[in-house]
Amino acid sequence: MLRYSLILFLGLSFTCSASEIASRIAKELDRDLAGWYPQCVDAQRGGFHTVLKRDWSVGPYSTKGIVSQSRITWTAAEVARRLPQWHQRLEPIAKHGATFLREKMWDHQCGGFYWEINADGTSPIENDTMKHAYGQSFGIYAMANVYRLSKDEKDLQLAKDAFRWLDRHGHDPRYGGYVEAFYRDGRQMLQPTKSEPNVPTGKVGEPLGAKSMNTHIHLLESFTALYHVWPDPVLRSRLEELVHIIRDKVTTWPGAMRLFFKDDWTAAATFVSFGHDVETAFLLYEAIEALGRPDDSQTLKVCRDLVDHSLEFGWDTENGGFFYEGATFGHPVNRSKAWWTQAEGLNALCLADLLFKDSDRDYSGYFVQQWEFIRRYLIDPEHGGWYAETNDDGTQVRGTDKGHLWKTPYHEVRAKLNVIEMLSNDK
Repeated sequence: MLRYSLILFLGLSFTCSASEIASRIAKELDRDLAGWYPQCVDAQRGGFHTVLKRDWSVGPYSTKGIVSQSRITWTAAEVARRLPQWHQRLEPIAKHGATFLREKMWDHQCGGFYWEINADGTSPIENDTMKHAYGQSFGIYAMANVYRLSKDEKDLQLAKDAFRWLDRHGHDPRYGGYVEAFYRDGRQMLQPTKSEPNVPTGKVGEPLGAKSMNTHIHLLESFTALYHVWPDPVLRSRLEELVHIIRDKVTTWPGAMRLFFKDDWTAAATFVSFGHDVETAFLLYEAIEALGRPDDSQTLKVCRDLVDHSLEFGWDTENGGFFYEGATFGHPVNRSKAWWTQAEGLNALCLADLLFKDSDRDYSGYFVQQWEFIRRYLIDPEHGGWYAETNDDGTQVRGTDKGHLWKTPYHEVRAKLNVIEMLSNDK
């Protein structure tokens, strides 16, 4: 069994087993979940509250979005499925979330999930009926996972319907991958023109008409989840296609991912998002496992390159943790540390330590430093849960709300569940 040296605040250190670290993380996971559930549940209007303040009280908000509603639903289902002690509490919450996705977030006239609706569950917010592949992806991800828990065919059917809607309107048969932004009826949104100047902007930072790394890694994620419960041949083909696109077109030497692309996958010159890079190392491995080839050496090399490049150019050697964004070669341009980046880093470093035993990199040492940064600076010692962001040395917290349209428990809970499992099996 591996043993890890934990560095304490006073500069002292002691050695403990992997299972002992797993136990510490499990206690923090329970505290985090107790903050989120059931406080996030909107029992009157359906779905989940969008804004939770630092003390877990509900803050003001006017809309509910497909991304946050899906992620909170996915998290409840995943924990209920994997942790017996949470099953009774979270199973009905996962079903509550699935009902809201089915009845309110789904467009019963045109198909597809809305991007955003009013907080009371009524029709989409005025002048915004955009649908986005990123949002469809998280709807698929949530419903596939709820089905793994419930075995209710209507949950699986909604995931299938969302995949088919996206595939029909968005799949690119020439170059592969997906169109990302749509009008309500499924027509593609392109860059504004003189004759149509009021086309809405993209929802995840992409130029309209472009393809993005961010959307496609999450399509990889959701298609993997759906393939676990529905081994459809078209779905398998699309999942295989996404593995190749992300491995061979999105990821470039020496292990960095470009952010935006033309339809033929010509890349734009952009900065590197270290959090997405380490997250994709995990998502690619998860995909090849689902496809039945966990020893795919070409994909494993890219997974390793993504982690190693992020450590080389995005790791804070002084304080631990990953910076938010930087150049492919050179200094970071955004030194902040977002909760989701650190959570994905924790997951990826633990996975790298298990997969790449022949490496001369001390992945376990980086993992411990990553956990210590999270424990000391991102976890709220008074109320539990994770802050949204800190500066590079952790001394200044930016954003104390525990939940908002983009902040849910999905990243950190998934990371902790996976790390606990990996460490507990490390015997």
